[in-house]
Order: sequence, then structure tokens, then C-alpha cells
Amino acid sequence: MTRAADGFSGEMADERLREQLEAAEVALDQLRGERGRLFEALLWLCASALRLDLAQVVRDVTGMVLSLTGANVATWVPADGTGIDLPHMSSEERGLAKGPALDDLPYLTEILWRGEPVQVDDAPTGSTEEGQRGNHMRSWVGAPVKARYGDVLGALFVGDHRPSAFGREELELVQALASYLGARFETLALFRERAQVAGALQQTLLPPPLPEIPGLEVAARYRPAKAAARVGGDFYDLFEVGEGAWGFIVGDVSGVGPEAAALTGVARYGARAVASAEHSPSDLLQQLNDTLVRLRLREKFCTALYAHLRPEGRVVKVVMANGGHPYPFVLRQGNQVEEVEVPGTLLGAFEQLNFEERELTLAPGELMVCYTDGVTEARDDEGRLFGTEGLVRVLGSGPGATAREVARSIELAVLDHEGGGARDDIALMVLRNPEQPEAEGTTGRGAWTAGKG
Repeated sequence: MTRAADGFSGEMADERLREQLEAAEVALDQLRGERGRLFEALLWLCASALRLDLAQVVRDVTGMVLSLTGANVATWVPADGTGIDLPHMSSEERGLAKGPALDDLPYLTEILWRGEPVQVDDAPTGSTEEGQRGNHMRSWVGAPVKARYGDVLGALFVGDHRPSAFGREELELVQALASYLGARFETLALFRERAQVAGALQQTLLPPPLPEIPGLEVAARYRPAKAAARVGGDFYDLFEVGEGAWGFIVGDVSGVGPEAAALTGVARYGARAVASAEHSPSDLLQQLNDTLVRLRLREKFCTALYAHLRPEGRVVKVVMANGGHPYPFVLRQGNQVEEVEVPGTLLGAFEQLNFEERELTLAPGELMVCYTDGVTEARDDEGRLFGTEGLVRVLGSGPGATAREVARSIELAVLDHEGGGARDDIALMVLRNPEQPEAEGTTGRGAWTAGKG
């Protein structure tokens, strides 16, 4: 072979090599593009899995299928009579003046009726105005969006102006995303239903508004450890038990969250059911203990302080009994703080209990604070307790403060000690005998109706 021939062969080989390298670069760019689309779809899917907005989930899915198939349009169409509040028809388009109308989607009735996917490879263009604008779709792939038990909720479509634009992979992709969409619809519908039920139940467990009592200021604060749950294991209540007599209870169920809240309802409503002027505080705690022992709610226990109070002239008389609850504190005249020791055993653990009773009198300007251990057992970042010392400091720092001001000051001091967030349920009630005697026919300067906050 001559040198010329050898040189020609070498040039051909170099040319083929360049072509192969160029083809490899093109293939590599295509793989990079596919990888980018898959990565984008993965991010879409992860973000969509956290959404609670059905309409946004639909937009996520139609945008995802549009990107992965390279189609001109992706459309969601809801079915009628599903019993679920589904989003309206929604489309994502690329390269179109506008999306297709509902009548443009082929075999829609067939998909919704039969619940089977369809594929159209070469739909006739016709001579409509839409076809002249290039909006007519020659290729379609559609899949039913089904609930878990097979009910058709709607359909997911992709369309392209090219004939035979979709193959088996695109059909499987649309089916997979339609299945995902159906699962998300059903999950979110169930979530909403349960949230509505839970909300209705929570309303029955939330602390009630406190009544106005002539001759007495009353305030309360309530904060569950799990704010999203809205209710927890601590509770309080105040209600009339007879002419001029009132009963109040502050309690704490073991644990936090919904399970504790369930027993909270039993304890609070159980106390209301049996409370009366004829039943002494010790009698009520004994009956409440009997109820909890009979229920045996997974070894859940309860502490509670229950008292009868009666405004008489310028003083307020209090008779109380204690079921293993933290002792209350009284702020006396002269800014003296004292702890009221009322021994007792927690409720729900033993059948027969003996409850002592303690009587005290609140003179004008004096107040009593009843609380749960979420107050005194609050810890800072170094593990130091707020303790009864912290409670005494707050009580002694504001002589003459109203019941509402005292309750709010205690709550803020506890939250500040914990760095802004309660780690345990907190409930407290403040009862104060106003300094000024109220005029006849009025509720007094300090009368106040308090809610949960």
C-alpha cells in the first residue's frame, strides 16, 4: 500500500473517530438531560408528598408528567359523584397557545366508565380552528385515577401534536402517576376527615370559659406541651355546685398528648357529674377515684385538687381535698406567700383512699394559686427546675396584681425559664378576693371571664 493510500486510510479512521466522539458527546448530553429531568421529578415527588393542598398536588403531577414525557399538554379531569372534594380540571401546557377544552380529550367517557387506560397514536386532525392553530393533539395517553378500592376519581391525560409520540414507557409512567395521584387524594381526604373529627373531639376537651363569680376574681392559663394537639393531660374547671357555692378542680393525667387528653375528659366531666354542695371535696375525689379504678385505662393515673369555695361578705371560704396533686400557694396580706399542705394520694391506683380536707379563708386582697407540675418541674437548658421557689418569686413580685395579671406572669416566667417552649403540659388557676367590696347588683371591679388563653 502506498503512502498516499496509508494517509487516506488514516484520515478516514480519524474522521470515524471524530464522528464517534461527537455521537458519544450527543449521547452524553442526552443522558445528562434525562438525569436532570429525573432529578427534577424526584424533587417534585418529594415536595408533593408533603403537601396538604389537593390542587397543588395536581399541579405537581401534571407538571411532572409533562416534563418526563416531553408532551405538549398534561391534564387532570375529575369524575362526578366521588364523594371527595376534588380539584377542578387542571392543565399544564408547553408550546401551545392554550390548553385543550374538555371536549378535546378523547375517550374520556370510556376511561371514567371502564376505568381502563387508553392510548391514541394518530387522531385525525380534522379542519377545526384548533387544528389550524396547531393545538390539535394527534397522540394521547390517558389513565384512570382510582381510589384504593377501585372507584374512579378522575383521569390523567398527556397529549402531543405529533402522531405516535408515546410508547410503552410513557403509558406506564402516566399509569404510575395516576396511581400516585389517587393515593394522595384518598390519603388527604382521610386526613381531612380525621382532622375534622379530632377537632370536634378537641373542642369537648379544651378548658371551658370560666364563669363570673360575684365577689371573686378568677383567671386561668393552659398550655399543652404538644401545641399541635391543642389538648393534653392537664386540666382545670370551675362550676356552680349550689346556691352561692362553687367547685373548682385542677388536675394532671399521667403522660401527654391525645392519650392523656382522653383521660382528662373522663376526669373533668366525671367531677362535674358528681359534684354538688352535698358532696364534700373528699367525697368527690373518692367517687372520681372509683371511676378511674373501674376504667383501668392502661394504668393511667391522675392527680387532682378539688375545692368548694363560697364568697361570704368580705371573705372567701375555701374547703379543699387533694388527690396527690402539688400543694397550692396563698398570697396573704403583707405580701406573705405560704404553701397550703393538703396531703392525699393520686387517683386511679388504689380502690380505697382516705382524703383529708383543709379549710382556709381569703381576706380582701389575698389570692390562691393552684397549678400542675408542668409549672414547678419546668427545666432550663442546664436542667435546673423552676420549682416552688420560682413560683414564690413571681407571687411576691407583684403585690396588688389582679388574678389575670398573676396567672399571665406565672406562665411567662415558666416559658422564659424553659427558653420559650413548654416541655410538659401547663395548667394553673388563680382565685383572688378583690380588695374593694363590690356594690350590690354588680360583679365587682375584678370580675373576669377567662378562657383557655
